[in-house]
Amino acid sequence: MPIVSIIGPKGGIGKTTISLNTAAALTQSLKTSASDRRVCLIDLDLRLPTISSLLDSHPNKTFYDLFETLANRTYQVDFLRTIYHISTWFKGYLEGSVPARDEKLVRCLAWYKNLNADLFRFADFRFGDQVHELFLHRGKIHSPEDLKILVPVLDALDLRKFKEELKSREDNAWPVAEEFIKYIEEYGFSILGGEIPILGKKNHRKRINEPEFLLLFLEVLNGVFRKFDYVILDTPAGGVNHLSSLMNCIDHVLFVFDLSNNIAVNGSVDAIHSFIDYYEDLYDDFVSGKLTGLDKAYVNRLVAEKGERAVRESLENKKFSLVFNRCQEEREITGGLNQLREYLDTLDKLEKYKDRIHIAGLVPHHKVINIANNRGALFYNKDGSLTERMDQVAANIVDNNARCPSLAAGNRAVLDYLRKQGWMGFAKKLHRVASSLT
Repeated sequence: MPIVSIIGPKGGIGKTTISLNTAAALTQSLKTSASDRRVCLIDLDLRLPTISSLLDSHPNKTFYDLFETLANRTYQVDFLRTIYHISTWFKGYLEGSVPARDEKLVRCLAWYKNLNADLFRFADFRFGDQVHELFLHRGKIHSPEDLKILVPVLDALDLRKFKEELKSREDNAWPVAEEFIKYIEEYGFSILGGEIPILGKKNHRKRINEPEFLLLFLEVLNGVFRKFDYVILDTPAGGVNHLSSLMNCIDHVLFVFDLSNNIAVNGSVDAIHSFIDYYEDLYDDFVSGKLTGLDKAYVNRLVAEKGERAVRESLENKKFSLVFNRCQEEREITGGLNQLREYLDTLDKLEKYKDRIHIAGLVPHHKVINIANNRGALFYNKDGSLTERMDQVAANIVDNNARCPSLAAGNRAVLDYLRKQGWMGFAKKLHRVASSLT
């Protein structure tokens, strides 16, 4: 179940195009697997997803619907379950069966003081008025002795009927992953994502930044990950909150290295450096037990599911690859490689990463422009040389970069490797440059 995240420094540099065609190439390379469980392409741009429109194939339910489900069912049920637990222990204390220093009572008091009630829709619940009144008194309660203020509210709350209501909602509380996955028979892979209704954008933007919803969203994604041989994550420029936590389970990071101009090269190099910094900080915090917030909550759930050793090995063995995009002249390849090496050397990181960062492939600029303008973003199997390029990227994902050169290999080895992929005229130019380096 390898998970591949395709990232880049900014929008418009070909991440989605490369994600689409990588999914197609992987599907072809895994043709012996079960047809609808080989590859899933996930559009992680929760604000402005585009993949379903580009492929003209729309899932029955999108991430917008998923967050609606989480808001309407899952979060509400989790909240109700917590309130039931808290109310039971509060009543026990007020009736004299639970001592003031009971560890569970103290924990319930802490939950009560810190529980986020902003996302709970009291009016949708038949005991909503009583539950809302519980929170109106929260600022006055600092110790178990203060709970006597809640006696009238708790007396009006029938916990037996409360539990019956909770049980009726629990039966249909968790999203069914299959409802959000769309298998496209024409291409042989599945997609996850889709458009956001105009009238729903405001609430959607709020929800995708709420840690409570994001943690539930990540749990749903983990369920999807387990269903496929490979998962391709089309990652938005700049990322959003959930992406940092996903770093814990991503196996292969594929950087789209934009060679179109000097500014683009600078941005690509800086983006790789920023990513490495974040990766190192997250790993160090994980090892030292200093993770906080959503990262900590997500890692704790991964550790509970897979074990600490497995999560640690996933972070330690993460693969890094480059796919050069928008290359117009061969000197841009060597220039980009030299600049990246110099940058990492200045930061004292070259020795550490020169054998870990591999060159997975290259897509020439004029080819992408011609294909995208005339035949759509999915060019796989529509242009021979581009198909070969994407097959090579897919092969490097499958064999964990075993055959492609790394930064340590030197420019000549990189150009030789790229030349062997057969680019017609472009390959001949690369051959002449490689020869000049001997």
